Amino acid sequence: MCSNDSPSVKPDGTADAAELAATYEEFLLDIEEQPLPEYRTDELRARIEEIRGTLAVEGVASAGQLQQLLRTATEALADVRAAQVVSAPTGRDLANAVPGATDTGAAYEMTETEQQQATNVLIDLLFTVVETPTHTDRRRREEPAARDDGAREAHDNDTREANDDDARDAHDDGAHSTDTEDGTDFGVTGYAGPE
Repeated sequence: MCSNDSPSVKPDGTADAAELAATYEEFLLDIEEQPLPEYRTDELRARIEEIRGTLAVEGVASAGQLQQLLRTATEALADVRAAQVVSAPTGRDLANAVPGATDTGAAYEMTETEQQQATNVLIDLLFTVVETPTHTDRRRREEPAARDDGAREAHDNDTREANDDDARDAHDDGAHSTDTEDGTDFGVTGYAGPE
């Protein structure tokens, strides 16, 4: 995944759940390819799988799930930045790597290219987490639609009532007026004048 990749975002700022689930699937593959400490890879995998499952069932993720993945990805990014940059890691053991440690056998080493790639993947993941809709986002989208429907219904009722009033007034006027040959009487027919 490249840093320019992003799930399809709709005009209201949300991303489609199916496309997000596919994007998270790609992140699972991308994370596996990065030289992250094993415990961090396992935690990221578990958090991503949890969100993918919720997206598949509910179409949105919970805010708690997203916060946990955000925290984990941010910590992984800090690990990557704390890694010792070497020209070629020798005998790297990611199962025992400790970011920031300088002890032989526990040092977390990576090349500059690996560091850049891992940083890009994690930053892309952070952006995707931010774009992932929650239950709150869904409610926000549904409330204006409900208000719009209610306003539209009230407007239609007002318009119908106004049209009914106009029709009634026209009928009442027609019942009291008498037409002459030129079409209008103005209520003077039958008036004999002052007595």
